[in-house]
Amino acid sequence: MGGFTTIKLKNCSETNIKKQNQALEQFGVARKYRFYSEAEIRLEYAYFRKGKGNFPPHLFPIDRYTATYAQFRKYWSTEALGEAFVPYNGSLNFDSYFGRTSKRAMHNLATYLLCNLSQIKSVDGSFSTFVERCGYGKQAQAELLELDK
Repeated sequence: MGGFTTIKLKNCSETNIKKQNQALEQFGVARKYRFYSEAEIRLEYAYFRKGKGNFPPHLFPIDRYTATYAQFRKYWSTEALGEAFVPYNGSLNFDSYFGRTSKRAMHNLATYLLCNLSQIKSVDGSFSTFVERCGYGKQAQAELLELDK
């Protein structure tokens, strides 16, 4: 799936996701790189109800005016749309290829990871490419690559 990298938290509670997202902010990670949570799903539901965003009728065969949150969740799910569009709660996805994620953003993400290794359950995708491009030396890269085992 291209150069997507996924970082998953051990504790996927809403409280911990909020705490880790605040840590990302403190490390200077751009706002678009955050762990996915129920809050993002509720925001998408609000956009759906207002008719904003792209919700193709063949993927969302429900009336936006009368759809309940539970009905929306049936269609707005990782299983229905895939992890690239609807990540699992507690995961952070970004693209490591072709400069789609800036070097600064990758460096700041790596700094966050190095300081929060105990919070991370797993990494997936093009994590080794991310590590190569994050701007850290060999010792820090070796620490980061331990997450990929």
